[in-house]
Amino acid sequence: MVQIVGKYEHESSEGLEEYLTTAGGIENAEVAKVFAQGKPVLEVSQSGDQWVITVTNEGKSSTTKFTLGTPYDETMPHGVVLKSVTTRDGDKFTTVSDLPDGNQSVRVYEFSDAGITVHLSDKKHGVKAVRTYKRV
Repeated sequence: MVQIVGKYEHESSEGLEEYLTTAGGIENAEVAKVFAQGKPVLEVSQSGDQWVITVTNEGKSSTTKFTLGTPYDETMPHGVVLKSVTTRDGDKFTTVSDLPDGNQSVRVYEFSDAGITVHLSDKKHGVKAVRTYKRV
């Protein structure tokens, strides 16, 4: 099994700007463009049953704490608070979030020795994006 705990730097994004404006709750195209061009760093840690993911981007950071299978409030970097649930299947975390417009976002985090590939999709529009991070 792959080591999930660690620090990861953003390498690339595909389709993120469209995903953010269509399904991600960022209606302003310029804000979505700036966000999509960001180079966030993710730090994943674990304490007992609780997982902690801290995202740092351009001097700002946000921390999400959760227990697998238990609903929690997740504050996104652009300030929107989502109701989310994260589950684990082997080396993958799947987070399902209720969006403010009634849509649902699904993020699948595939952990490997090299890093993380995050697959983003939504249930209403079918728009998808991929973000890739390298382990540091």
